[in-house]
Amino acid sequence: MENHCSRQQLKRVEYTEASSPTMSKRLRHEESFELQSEECESELPLLLPSSDSMEKINVLSESGESSGPSASSTSVIGNNYYVFLSFRGPDTRNGFVDHLYHRLKDVGLRFQPNFVFRDDNDLPLGDDIAVNLISAITHSKVSIPVISQNYASSEWCLRELIRIMECKESRGQMVLPVLYKVKPKDVQHLGGSFGEAFRSQEHLFDEEVKQQGKEALRKAAYSRVFESEKYANGREAELVSELVEIAMRV
Repeated sequence: MENHCSRQQLKRVEYTEASSPTMSKRLRHEESFELQSEECESELPLLLPSSDSMEKINVLSESGESSGPSASSTSVIGNNYYVFLSFRGPDTRNGFVDHLYHRLKDVGLRFQPNFVFRDDNDLPLGDDIAVNLISAITHSKVSIPVISQNYASSEWCLRELIRIMECKESRGQMVLPVLYKVKPKDVQHLGGSFGEAFRSQEHLFDEEVKQQGKEALRKAAYSRVFESEKYANGREAELVSELVEIAMRV
């Protein structure tokens, strides 16, 4: 990544020197803005993956092909992704999340191939899952955690939500929590079947994830949320459209 950045900066300097004073000034301003954006990335602690790490998706590392969209297309300089989807696969992968993912992908293709990141089961063995996952969240403009009944039973989902809420507070990332067939009070206080799912697995969780995960759930549920059973009287297609519209306005 450093070599790639160095070559880009060298080309920019050569071009600036050969350009008119007005163009030089504008390019130097853009270069300064990009460098400031890189320096502003939060140095947040990395939570290492647990034994169920093969639940995650294949995502390009920061040394991969994508360096993010240009300012003229999405105004997210330096971001590898625009939207990050966090969800519990068995609950929503083949239904609500699948519809949301494809709608986001369709509208985002004109910006870049890696417009949206979602969970899946095809991360090649040996990839540094934790680094790639944290990078995908950190370098996204919008995160949509789809909090379903068994979301809190997954340590991976809690790790994702912890980082998402950290990015909201430290970097101003937009977070659009969807409470999929669960009640806000159950997410806030780990009640009902949602709380039971968490307690059935918490003995397997890292202690830090367990404590921070509870707090991340509480913060997410107390922020602006979209309840799947209440929004548009439960018409999920309308909820998908609303989420896509909001994400595209960021």
